Amino acid sequence: MPETFDVVVIGSGHNGLVAGAYLAKAGQSVLVLERNDHFGGGVLTKEVTAPGFRHDMHSMGHLGIAANPLITKDELKLQSKYGLRYIKPVADYSTTFSDGSVIISYRDLERTIQSIEKISPRDAEAYRRLAKESMEFLPMIVESCFVPPPPFGAFIAMMDQSDMGRNLLQTMQRSVVDILDERFENEKVKVHFMRIWSEHFIDPECKGDGGSMFMLPAFQHTYGLNCPEGGSGSLVDALVRCLKDHGAQLRANSTVSKVIVEKGKAVGVRLADGAEIRAKKCIVGQIHPYILPSMVEGLDEQTRYEVSRAQTASYSCVAAQYALDAPPQYAHKDLDQCALVGFSPTSVKEFRKLFYDLREGRMSTVPALSVHTISNFDPTRAPAGKTSMTVWRLAPYELEDGRSWDEYKSQAEEETLALVEKVLPGVKSRLIAKYFETPLDFERHTPSFQRGDVSGLSTQFFQSMGARPTPSLAQYAVPGADGLYLAGCFMHPVAGGVTGGGRATAVKIFSDRGWDFEKVTR
Repeated sequence: MPETFDVVVIGSGHNGLVAGAYLAKAGQSVLVLERNDHFGGGVLTKEVTAPGFRHDMHSMGHLGIAANPLITKDELKLQSKYGLRYIKPVADYSTTFSDGSVIISYRDLERTIQSIEKISPRDAEAYRRLAKESMEFLPMIVESCFVPPPPFGAFIAMMDQSDMGRNLLQTMQRSVVDILDERFENEKVKVHFMRIWSEHFIDPECKGDGGSMFMLPAFQHTYGLNCPEGGSGSLVDALVRCLKDHGAQLRANSTVSKVIVEKGKAVGVRLADGAEIRAKKCIVGQIHPYILPSMVEGLDEQTRYEVSRAQTASYSCVAAQYALDAPPQYAHKDLDQCALVGFSPTSVKEFRKLFYDLREGRMSTVPALSVHTISNFDPTRAPAGKTSMTVWRLAPYELEDGRSWDEYKSQAEEETLALVEKVLPGVKSRLIAKYFETPLDFERHTPSFQRGDVSGLSTQFFQSMGARPTPSLAQYAVPGADGLYLAGCFMHPVAGGVTGGGRATAVKIFSDRGWDFEKVTR
């Protein structure tokens, strides 16, 4: 007889673990199945360079989850009982320009304004106005982020009822560059914000991402880019403790090949080795839309059509992990306490060239990098006096010359280190060990990162809220497979990387089954 659980969770990404934890806390028997030999999906911290150097492999700073009741109300006791502790750095983002000048986006609004003022007094005041307008919408946005979204048409109709709503609706359909050109005049200020959003795999010129730029000040100065002590994977560690404490089982090296559907109902899963496990009440699948048709039989034609049109981000990145015997020397003392230290040229024209190169399938030589040295303010991540460094460099998924990433990997690694040495002289002399990953490596690590997109899918307006990942799947339930629910980075909300979005999946399941969600959060 097959094993039977109330709930089976496919994949151990943090969204699935969050949904499973709420269900386990409600008294359901939960089994989590993970294809890799470790848990966490993209929320993963490992020693990949040298002993004692802990590196975040994908997610680093946590922005969206800081607004989630999962954290603000500690609904699963991750902080008060299971060991999760967030460090709040002095600054979230920064840009060091090729001429040595710096803009720092501090957690504190006034300090951010003062930093911008050194570059452009007019733009400093423009940023103050943007922050004020952004804050006015924050309660509404946060309230909608961590529950199932309204249908897309209903959202449009609601926003169309007021001037304020129509203005935001227009903003959401524009590009980041549109918003910057409307509000700012200095090229360095524009490049600073363009670079920030490039970290979220948003092409600044792409229509439909303007809302993210508009809401950035509200999220940043209210919640900030938070860093789990010990590494991003500490969030997963806390979730695993919570799940086990409530009786859940977690199994690594267990690849799910099929969701078993009988008479329109999802009743279990089949593993790659042929074993079957039954789910009496529901299945939570971290199944990317691209692979949903191959894993689930009985999808209706509309769902298949919508899935075929879903779009990933237009580019990805490479990630270099470095173990250093001493911290790098930054251009400003506060950058030692900054979560994300960026480097960029001074002009919009040169920065835009980066995206032209990406569209053509080229690794750009534009000196634009993102550097994380979180061990500077979290000493648990590196031996005393030493540094764990992560460098992200934007990259195409498909290379123009037809080469595979496996062929180009070693060359890209050396080119990336040379670019790091160019913007941070002395890194090579401090290097103890290194590790390098490509977009293809990301995709191999987790099926949620199709085409190397660690955001799951692009975040444009047409693919957000009640249309994320598609209109027929946006309510987390899968048509034609009753009892199968989705969780993952490709689902709502789009609020900055690690969101704890599996809470919304849990809310949907509780609602469908008539269970009291408020009771389980107390």
